[in-house]
Amino acid sequence: MEEKPMANVKVLLWFDVEDYITPEAQEAWAGLLEQLNRRNVVRGIFKIVGEKARLTYRQNRTDIWAGLSGHEIGYHSDLHSQHPVSTEYLEHYGFREGAAVFEAKERSGLDDVRNMTGSPVVCYGQAGYSWAPQTFAALNKWGVSVYLDDHDQISMDGLPFWYGGLLNMTNMEATIKLSFKEDRLEQAKREFDRACERFSGEEVAFISMYCHECDFSCEGFWDAVNFARGKMTPPELWQPAPLKAPGEMERWLEKFGEFIDYTLTKQIDYITASEALALESSRPEAVVPEEDVRALAATVDEELGYRVLGGKSYSPAELHALFGALLLGRELKPDFAYGPEREQRSDGGGLLRVADIKQAFAAADRPEVLGFRQLPDYYDIGGRRVSPLDMTCTMARILRGGLADDDRVELVRGTLATEKHAGDNDHWGPRWRIFPEELRVPNVIAMSKLQSWTLKPALFGKK
Repeated sequence: MEEKPMANVKVLLWFDVEDYITPEAQEAWAGLLEQLNRRNVVRGIFKIVGEKARLTYRQNRTDIWAGLSGHEIGYHSDLHSQHPVSTEYLEHYGFREGAAVFEAKERSGLDDVRNMTGSPVVCYGQAGYSWAPQTFAALNKWGVSVYLDDHDQISMDGLPFWYGGLLNMTNMEATIKLSFKEDRLEQAKREFDRACERFSGEEVAFISMYCHECDFSCEGFWDAVNFARGKMTPPELWQPAPLKAPGEMERWLEKFGEFIDYTLTKQIDYITASEALALESSRPEAVVPEEDVRALAATVDEELGYRVLGGKSYSPAELHALFGALLLGRELKPDFAYGPEREQRSDGGGLLRVADIKQAFAAADRPEVLGFRQLPDYYDIGGRRVSPLDMTCTMARILRGGLADDDRVELVRGTLATEKHAGDNDHWGPRWRIFPEELRVPNVIAMSKLQSWTLKPALFGKK
């Protein structure tokens, strides 16, 4: 058989597998797997809740475990909607401490999903709208390399991006949420066609398409019944979700299969999260040429953002590391680091000696988050506190001007341009039916901006 040429439009088909209360949701999951495996040409991405995996194990659903073979496995939190959800509890912690708290609360669920499926966990997506920046450090430590969901707190014009050390496929321009009600799949076909047509001239483009296993069997959501608006129903009082009429689950599973057949008539490739990661080409080499570092420094003055040079992208934190390394004559490594714990304004004004700046950079303590470097809140330059933002912009000025140790330089007051990619609205209560209506998350918002030090575009080319 002649091998099909690679298409430029890549489709990620993912499922949030989460309903551990409604019995019929298990049958829907089994039926969904049967539809995909009958075709044997589409690898799905199944983001599984820890408690759902444990339920499936207790029920000895060997049909489901066998059906997952060949598909990709992701993690979708341990308990999903039981309060406090991750945003609720992480709002009360800083970045470093919150990352440790998230790891302690959520690691057992990840281990259960991995052990019970017998597969590595490649990607993660939060439950509902319960996003928080501290999760990224824990996921990075666990080796989970892709954040796959539809959250909009961090966004880069509908394109994939790097944030928190993970490839983020979130809030994509072409995101299709499948719904199993009359005319909705026909609408999804039209959305799919428009996306394929829009992306026809792109070298590589993505369609993100998803639903839940319980969408096939239920008219409403299991968590809305038991945990809406901050309610914490005890297990003995849990109620299942309202069900579709008899025979409707089977009908919609068949229609889903027909929809997949329709998409396969287009010039597209279904890929997994790990395959998307393999296509990504933005990561710089282990050591960056000096001329590239000087070229990057030439683009930085009072505004610090990501940069793209020679087909590689650099986050503000990587630029910080490279500029400091060049000043000190060290190996030019674009070392990854998380943003600082808190925002620090620089002290005073006036000139600084270049040698003092270099000494402060070399001598600074480097805090860590779960074993990863973190930028310090400030540098001490002769008793004067200087923020890492102003430090980076000032180092760029030194490099641009070719200044020597005894020269003096005016401290550059910088702005972190990547902050604009983080949302400002902290009233998240209305964003998800599980949150208390009044929920506000100013700490999560502030930390999401600080961690935009790690933000840069993902770049893709055919391989």
